[in-house]
Amino acid sequence: MQEPRFIEHGGKRILYLDLARASPRQKAEGMRAAAGLIAAQPPGSVLLLLDVTGAGLSEEVERAVQEFGERTAAHVRARALVGASGLKKLLYARLQAARGGQAVFDDLGLAREWLARQ
Repeated sequence: MQEPRFIEHGGKRILYLDLARASPRQKAEGMRAAAGLIAAQPPGSVLLLLDVTGAGLSEEVERAVQEFGERTAAHVRARALVGASGLKKLLYARLQAARGGQAVFDDLGLAREWLARQ
């Protein structure tokens, strides 16, 4: 797992949180680190790209996802999730129901393109 970082794509600044193949604990830690970066940005300004390909899921992660969504909602303009399947997709769908500007992708490139258009 890499530290959350800003990348440029299509002239847009995107916060990339790479949780691919991260353990549930690493995933929770990554979301906490990203939440701090996001909270420091102006409201409604963050384009967020999350890659959860092959990442595990646990009660700790479910709580972290809920806290992450609550803490960052005011600062995120749009978020794209890559690599979600099964329970991860269901958990993300719950977040989508409460917020707009979100999409799920199978391809990292398509997710970056979508975010750059937001």
